[in-house]
Amino acid sequence: MKKLVSILLTIMMIGALAAGCGKSSEDTKSSDGEKVKLTFWAGLTGDDQQAMADMVKQFNSEQDKIEVDFYSVTWGEIFTKLSAASNTESGPDVMLMHPTDLSTYAGKEMIVPLDDLIGMMDVNQEDYSDVIWKGNQVDGKQYGIPLDFHCMSMFINLDSFEAAGLTAEDAKVTSVDEFNALCEKLKTDDQYAVGLGSNYAHTYRYWYGLLGQAGGSFLNEDMTKAEFNSEAGAKALDFLADWVAKGYAPEAEADIDADWLGGTTAMVIEGPWFTPSAMASDLNFTTVPFPQVLGENSVWGSSHTITVPRYDKRSEEETEATQEFIGWIVENSFNWAAQSGQIPANQKVRESEEYKALEMYQYAQAFIDQAEYVKYEPLCPGTSEFGADNELSPVANAVYSVISKEKDSVSALDEAAESVDKILGN
Repeated sequence: MKKLVSILLTIMMIGALAAGCGKSSEDTKSSDGEKVKLTFWAGLTGDDQQAMADMVKQFNSEQDKIEVDFYSVTWGEIFTKLSAASNTESGPDVMLMHPTDLSTYAGKEMIVPLDDLIGMMDVNQEDYSDVIWKGNQVDGKQYGIPLDFHCMSMFINLDSFEAAGLTAEDAKVTSVDEFNALCEKLKTDDQYAVGLGSNYAHTYRYWYGLLGQAGGSFLNEDMTKAEFNSEAGAKALDFLADWVAKGYAPEAEADIDADWLGGTTAMVIEGPWFTPSAMASDLNFTTVPFPQVLGENSVWGSSHTITVPRYDKRSEEETEATQEFIGWIVENSFNWAAQSGQIPANQKVRESEEYKALEMYQYAQAFIDQAEYVKYEPLCPGTSEFGADNELSPVANAVYSVISKEKDSVSALDEAAESVDKILGN
């Protein structure tokens, strides 16, 4: 019965959206002549938060029918607040999430599928890579519209490379031997070759990409059991641990960004959000793709994705305004990319002359080149407990324990797999 009610409510919302299809912003104004008020929530911080706040301010200034209130705190806090405010007047009309959040909140019926809304907004699947588009689906339904995608690339200090007799092309390694040879040339008495991190989500993300390169899978096909405790998983993790063992990366490294910006390391593997910080530094740098060294092309990836939280009492005017605001955000994702450094998920935006004219485009190219082989974390409810964004992730802790030489890769991954299986209900 509950499921039937949920389906009916979803149909009602879709019907309201359809009623608003093709309307102008003049039609969006509420029946009493006042602006339609919307709330937009996100877990953004730093440059990302400011970039989105500026976009909302621009939207509000460009028309006088809708007023969007933007609220952003940390991801952990924002989801706690969503759970408390779900399906109430105090909850958000629009919310940014990561794809790894979609299964959890779709399963709790706290967000609604967007397939019909997407069609009415003229958002075309053809404008997104299959990997990025399908990375926002749950059980074949589209619960998120990807605003951007982000993966890992190497930021390299060109002055350090020049001192070692190297160029940026030398960083585009395709084997473990090539990577090790690169690091041997870069490490000196005063500088390590690369940052790694001893207790940092990125370290998990490196391993996740390498797992795919080695031909491994994180979960089985129906996402009911861990499969990362495999020969491929151990191979990927041992490769990372060797960075410290061979002196390529600092031991017990606390801040990979500060070490690279301060000259302690010649390379750091980061996401596109790091680009503005790198550009603001005095470093002579460039970016190259994440090392593809274990066989197949693979790199960890994710997105900021636009969702519509469930609210059964949302009025027709509010629904139309929600549709209009989301359409504007998608259409203006260039502005988000230009300020935050994130890579537009929409290929038309990525390929536009306006985007290519940005100074940061030269650094974005390394991320764009990997768009077809980014690997999203599993789209299942348990990901919120064992994924990279959870500080208590048993998988992340397994990765850290091997890098810190507390455990061997096989036993660490076996223990983590047991924990993941329990999270999945086994």
